[in-house]
Amino acid sequence: MKKKLLSLLLVGALSISMLAGCGNQGNSADNSNATEESGDTADNNDSNAESDANAGGEETEPEGGDTGDAGDENASDGSYSNKQVIIGDPTETSGDVTPYWTNNASDYYVFQMITGLDTVSVNQDGKWVVNETVVDSLEEQENDDGTKTYTIKIKDGLKFSNGEAVTAKDYVFSYLFWGSNEMLVDLEAAEASASNPRYALGYAAYSAGESDTFEGVHLIDDMTFSITIDKQFLPYYYGKALVSITPEYMPGWVPEDVTIEETENGAKFSDNFTSEYISDNVNEFRYNPTVCTGAYMFTSYDKNAYSYTLTKNPEFPGNFEGQTANIETVIYKYVAQDTMMDQLKTGAIDILLQCADGNDIGAGLDLVDEGGYDYINYPRAGYGMVCFKCNQGPTQFVEVRQAMAHLLDRNAFAQTFTGGHGVVVNGPYGSSQWMVNEHADEVDALNAYNYSPETAVELLEKGGWTLNEDGSEYSGSGIRYKKLEDGTMMPLIIEWCSSEDNSVSDLLVTSLQKNPDVEASGMQINQTVVTFNELMEHYYDPSEENPYQMFNLATGFGNPYDVAYMFEPGADSNINCLLDPEGTELYDLAVAMNQTEEDNDEAYGENWVKFMQKWNELVPELPLYSNDYHDFFSTKVHDYDEDGYNWNIAQAILYANVE
Repeated sequence: MKKKLLSLLLVGALSISMLAGCGNQGNSADNSNATEESGDTADNNDSNAESDANAGGEETEPEGGDTGDAGDENASDGSYSNKQVIIGDPTETSGDVTPYWTNNASDYYVFQMITGLDTVSVNQDGKWVVNETVVDSLEEQENDDGTKTYTIKIKDGLKFSNGEAVTAKDYVFSYLFWGSNEMLVDLEAAEASASNPRYALGYAAYSAGESDTFEGVHLIDDMTFSITIDKQFLPYYYGKALVSITPEYMPGWVPEDVTIEETENGAKFSDNFTSEYISDNVNEFRYNPTVCTGAYMFTSYDKNAYSYTLTKNPEFPGNFEGQTANIETVIYKYVAQDTMMDQLKTGAIDILLQCADGNDIGAGLDLVDEGGYDYINYPRAGYGMVCFKCNQGPTQFVEVRQAMAHLLDRNAFAQTFTGGHGVVVNGPYGSSQWMVNEHADEVDALNAYNYSPETAVELLEKGGWTLNEDGSEYSGSGIRYKKLEDGTMMPLIIEWCSSEDNSVSDLLVTSLQKNPDVEASGMQINQTVVTFNELMEHYYDPSEENPYQMFNLATGFGNPYDVAYMFEPGADSNINCLLDPEGTELYDLAVAMNQTEEDNDEAYGENWVKFMQKWNELVPELPLYSNDYHDFFSTKVHDYDEDGYNWNIAQAILYANVE
């Protein structure tokens, strides 16, 4: 079966998500979640724009009109109707709300709205905190063998949206189910490569089907379970994030006679837990998760309107701050870039999320000036990028990737696309991440790959791209060739896969593909335009038979900023497919970054810099811009604020009110 990447943490925090930003049809993510930004704009996560901790994002204040004090005042006198809010997202929804089968940012935000009761949450400051609404106690124990055990007791009285009691078994089910990689792949889902089960002791054997028990997972009693973290992942900078887990409604995913057993060797499913036996349940519930744990319940999905309808969950006890939803109904829908401002103006939507294209932002600000509308803006913890496949074709060679970086005027590109609402970055980071500000000098010292066709040609010639097709010395015109070790001649032709109606793609055509300096360098870039879903199929294909070596997407980085799985040698999650020794070196640096002592910001920052320096040298992706997002909304919406990083729409909507 074809494997797909899950770029999301199980807890709902996006590590990486591909996002489709304001301006075209969508895709992280994180997270994760890929988005296709038409104008930017997948991770996932988003993902699903993504987040990080004190390691987290900077909070931004609304720059528009009356969204704060007046809203609080009105709330106290009960003047809000809070009947319904319509959210417009320029990333196309799929209806496949469970992220293990999709990687679409818009679907993931909906998933977050209907998913809750997490044991550990991330707050607005990017810190991981025990969710005291859910957890009665959380104990940590350092073990003699180097592992670490977290014992979690949940509070009595927690309920699913249908009124059934939530118990420790439902949390254990999450680990067992989402850790069953072999099973998930059979069901055409993603690996758990970026999810919390992979950190637990015994994951490798359990996920591969070599053991029917999950050694590091134990069901102690109705209210208590424990998770033991494998020593290879310790220490871990983000600490308790490793045991952030939400319960799953077991009768939805599997037949009633599938049970969980506790043994001295770990928890396990009954023998009838097979992909064939559970497939009907899975394929129904992933599209129709009618029993939920979040602030909202899934009600329906309109495939013609690309629209979700969610209703308030009466059983939701609140988030880590005890906040429940104010608004009764949320409609979350796809809006096309060419109509989204009109839909906002006519009241077809109340909130328009994450505009990135400079033209769209300008139109939104004009609307605000007319009155009746407001906005917030915040820096993105991510970037728009060109992604390379590094295991085949010309882009397997670092000199080609570096040369392409010198053949694109990224400063001009960023200013044109964002309309001045973005900057160029030189690594996988965004301006909202604390590491960027704390290590500004090191970030500024990264190779900016300034526009220089002359440098591009020098790199190509140094890398052996010095021949004509017949093996003679390059004549100075036409396509360059390189003689490989097996004697074959490789042309400097790069196959580019882009999506329909995408303003970033359009800009890349003029600034890169048809740039006369690209032709003069001896390089040719062939563009193939496909649907966004088709693009994602190719993007997640790690095989050397993939017909494309270049993709343009957008991604966001989450909290935790844990990207090691993306560079794990041989893993399907290694989208860039970096070959050894480069790939292993980058992976080791990513692991070292994760395995910094908890809350040791100084050491973490130093390891982050080392990772960035190596990534910048290898250029597995070419950053195009890191932009500011703008959310536009009707002034009938109050108390709405997000930062797109630690606090996205799924959290922000809990606190919002509507007249």
